[in-house]
Amino acid sequence: MAQDRTWAAYAVCRQVPGASGATIDRVEPDGRWWWSARTDSHAAANVLNPCMLKELAAWRTSNPPRTLAVASPQSANLSVPPVWKPGDEWAYRYESPAGSGTFVWSVDREEAIDGVPHYVIKGGTREIFYRKVDFAYTRETVDGAPVLIYTPPRLRYVWPLEVGKTWEQTVREERPGARQTEERADAVTVEAEETITVPAGTFKTFKIVYRNKGTGAIRYEEWYSPELKHPVLFRENLASGLRVRELIAFKLR
Repeated sequence: MAQDRTWAAYAVCRQVPGASGATIDRVEPDGRWWWSARTDSHAAANVLNPCMLKELAAWRTSNPPRTLAVASPQSANLSVPPVWKPGDEWAYRYESPAGSGTFVWSVDREEAIDGVPHYVIKGGTREIFYRKVDFAYTRETVDGAPVLIYTPPRLRYVWPLEVGKTWEQTVREERPGARQTEERADAVTVEAEETITVPAGTFKTFKIVYRNKGTGAIRYEEWYSPELKHPVLFRENLASGLRVRELIAFKLR
């Protein structure tokens, strides 16, 4: 049983040095787990989650699954953005030509920029600001200093979210630390509804594709889960090559 396998993996991984700060609180029948942290959630999760994945992957290698259980999405109003709450967290692993690893995005707070409410997501010392009314991507900071600014804020989604929806946008992308500014023109399409399996589970998603408006080349693909209020899979074509990020765990308040 998937639930029992996850608990068995946790029994091993909670003994790993550095993992004790993160505790798995609940495991679903399909094996998905929710965790909380009493110390540094990022450091503890970055030890616990890779260990869990390793233990579960070893079991699957010896016992290939016969079927996949598809998680039933919660009822979601896709005509408006979802509501994030402080403490919501999504943990990912990534692979790229530059390396691989894991990281955690956590909703830290709400904050106004020029009087406009934003959600602030933390990832270590990095903070990412999303305009609350539509989830447009405004800026990033590291240790409080701006490292990326979009003017106007870059649209991640256009609501209502549905297959066939398209939009275009041109923004100025500024990197103050590097003293670089460039124009970015995107053409975006919600291409399909797809069921995606990642280490965190199996989810119904919208596949959204971002293309260079001038050349038509794919910049970025994501699979957004209404159930989790966040993407479960990203594929991004960088100058250095393909970077893939996939969800390994999550916690919703």
